[in-house]
Amino acid sequence: MLAVDSEDFAHPLISKLARQSRKLLHEQQEQMATRYGVEIGLQRHGFLTPFRSYSEISSYKNKRNSTWSTEPVWWDRYAVQQEAPWLNRDTYGAYYRPFESEVLPVHLTQAYAESAQAMGARVMEGIRDIRVKTNEHGVQGITTSIGEMRCKHVIIAAGLQGEELMRHVDLSLPVWSVKGEIAAVQFSAEHAGYRPDRTVYAEDIYIVPKANGEVWLGATSLPGRSDQNVSVQGVQKLLAAATHWVPGMKEAQFLRAWAGVRPATPDGLPYIGACKSIHGLYAAFGHYRNGILLSAITGRLIAELLEGRSSEELGIEELCPERLNRKGVVQ
Repeated sequence: MLAVDSEDFAHPLISKLARQSRKLLHEQQEQMATRYGVEIGLQRHGFLTPFRSYSEISSYKNKRNSTWSTEPVWWDRYAVQQEAPWLNRDTYGAYYRPFESEVLPVHLTQAYAESAQAMGARVMEGIRDIRVKTNEHGVQGITTSIGEMRCKHVIIAAGLQGEELMRHVDLSLPVWSVKGEIAAVQFSAEHAGYRPDRTVYAEDIYIVPKANGEVWLGATSLPGRSDQNVSVQGVQKLLAAATHWVPGMKEAQFLRAWAGVRPATPDGLPYIGACKSIHGLYAAFGHYRNGILLSAITGRLIAELLEGRSSEELGIEELCPERLNRKGVVQ
C-alpha cells in the first residue's frame, strides 16, 4: 500500500518523503511500463477508513501523531452505502482518501531489477558470505562465496540482515524484527458483487483488492518475532476483522497465507545515507512497514549521495546511519 495520507508516520520527515516517493513511483510505473513493458499492478482507487461509531472517530483522531497531508473526504452512513455497498451496513461513516494507491510488491521488486538490468546493471542471486572489505581509506570492495569484487562504493540495503553486515565493519546500526501475517482470498464471478473495489484501511485490518484479482488481508504485528510461520490465531484474527467490515468475505475462496518480517529501528526512522566513518559505505534499510512506499525516494536519495550531494543538502541529516551512536543510544 502506498498509504501516504492514511499512515500515521513517526516523523514529519518521513511523511514528506512518503509524498515524494508516491509521486516518483507513479512516474516510474509509467516509465517501466512504456520503456520496458513491466507492470507493477498499480491501482489508484483510494482508501476507506471506516468507523463503527462517533466515539471511534474521536479516538482515531486523538491517537494520530501526524497531521493529514491531504484532508480526507467524509462519507456519512448514507454515502457509505451508496459508494461502498459491500461494506458493513452498520458502518457509522468513513474517511475516503481518493489519492491513495497500491501495487503488487513482488512485481515492483522484479520491475526494479529488470529495469536496472536494461540500463546495464548486473543482478547476481544466491551469493553467500558477503562481507564489506575496508581499510583506512574506506571501502575497497566485498568478499563473497564466489570470490572478491573490487569497488569504491557499497550500499547496504539488506533489511534485517543490514545490522549484521554493518557489524562486520564495526558499525552498530540496530534493527529488530516485527513479524506480520497476511492472507489472500478470491471472489468467484458468482460473488463478484461482494468484492471490495477499493482498499479498506481500518484500525484492525487492511483489506486490499489487488490488480491480479486477489484480495489481501493484513496484517498482524508481532514484535521480536523473526520466524515466517503462519499461526491459526493470526489467520483467525484477520478473517474475523475482514468479515466484520465486508460481510460478503465469508463467500470468498481462501487462497493462501504467509508471513514476513519488518525491520524496525530504535527511533522509528530508516537508515538512509553515507556512513561518515567509512568512506564509500552507504546504508538504505530499516524502513519498518514502509519499505515499498519509500523505495523510490530511497533510491533517488542514494543516487544523489553517490553523485556527491550531502545529507545536509538533501535535508535528510536525521536519517544518517550513525546517528544513534552520536546520540548515545548505541555504543
